[in-house]
Amino acid sequence: MSKIIFKPEHHQPISHLLEMVNKSDTEARISFVIDEMTCKIIGGMGDNLQIVSLETEKKWGLKNGEWSISASSLKQYWNNQKELIKSKTDFYIEVNYKKKSTYPFVDTLTEHESRLYFQAKSAIAEHIAFLLLAEQSKQHTLSTSKAKDIIKAAETHTPFDTFEINKERAQIRIERDNEIIPYAIPESLKPEFNLLLNKDSVSQLSILCDSTSAETVSIYIDDERAIFSDGSRVISSSLLSLRDYANKKEMSFTVEQKLVVSIYTFKEEIDNYRDIALIKQANEALLYIDNHCVMFAGLTDETGGNRFLSAEHIGETQPTVYRIDLSKLSKVKVKDITTATQIKIQMLLGNDGKRKLGFYSDRDTNQPYQSVYDIELAPEKMNQVLDAKEELEKKIKENGGEKEKQGDLLGFDDV
Repeated sequence: MSKIIFKPEHHQPISHLLEMVNKSDTEARISFVIDEMTCKIIGGMGDNLQIVSLETEKKWGLKNGEWSISASSLKQYWNNQKELIKSKTDFYIEVNYKKKSTYPFVDTLTEHESRLYFQAKSAIAEHIAFLLLAEQSKQHTLSTSKAKDIIKAAETHTPFDTFEINKERAQIRIERDNEIIPYAIPESLKPEFNLLLNKDSVSQLSILCDSTSAETVSIYIDDERAIFSDGSRVISSSLLSLRDYANKKEMSFTVEQKLVVSIYTFKEEIDNYRDIALIKQANEALLYIDNHCVMFAGLTDETGGNRFLSAEHIGETQPTVYRIDLSKLSKVKVKDITTATQIKIQMLLGNDGKRKLGFYSDRDTNQPYQSVYDIELAPEKMNQVLDAKEELEKKIKENGGEKEKQGDLLGFDDV
């Protein structure tokens, strides 16, 4: 009986390879390429392919060849071995070679004594081409520890859509919200080559580095994909999202407004307006700022509301009203930005004349963690907003309260 044995060191890489398989995909296949020393298992499609290489032994009784089996069936078999994977136990599939058949017949018995079988067919041409590319392409090799330093540098600047290391400029550049933001390379990171990745490929490199015991990893990059390998495992990731990156320019911004406000009152009021059909339909939020208060409003002819935001800091300013896209404002995930009770917000004016509202984490108070666009000055709304402000102040006073005052500045040294 011939067999392919899956040892504990193979479990995690193959599990990761099979994660991409859609169990309802009848066309997806996993290719096997076997020679005297290795059994290479190849899965995926397009620019997202993976290879796991198993060192074979003579007692396995395998014959050289290239063939493939149903990916969803193999995934089902693999999912039935969870207890063996958890206990780090060897398990195997039988490979039966029939005289009259070009390709083998694979037979298995799962841990729960359920039989699964696979009739092998020809190997997938795309898989074979990817294997040749991975083996023959010119690659950069670096220590795994240095690759982890690169990943750490990238994670320091999350969120990002693009991560670049420019050796000549001694810069890290990230793309966030369609803007290019430059940073100095940390002194501890001495790049050996230029590197341009998107967030998915950084994630794939991180997965490889975290799961390998190899001392080095290799990186290959072309216009379409990145390929990472530790010698026994290969992971690829699409880079098609970077096609327009070279045409993008760094933007410079001046600070028009600077605030530190309560997260809770801000987020609650956004949700309130989104729950009122007419305000949601108008899709317009108004932000009023003067030296003494910050007010958020949603005003239509038929219905509306306004609320003072608890402000810890307000920069020196003339009374100003901004119109903001309410639906885009509602997509700001404040919980992802900070766990504090307050958040730094700045109205930024770009050198192209366009504005954005930047939300800052307490880890990086220089560059926005997330931004909202479609913002413009709304002086024509000033009288309407001031009337709403006056009515709100009157209601609060009649109720025995008073408008929340500007508090002490907490946690933001740069404001």
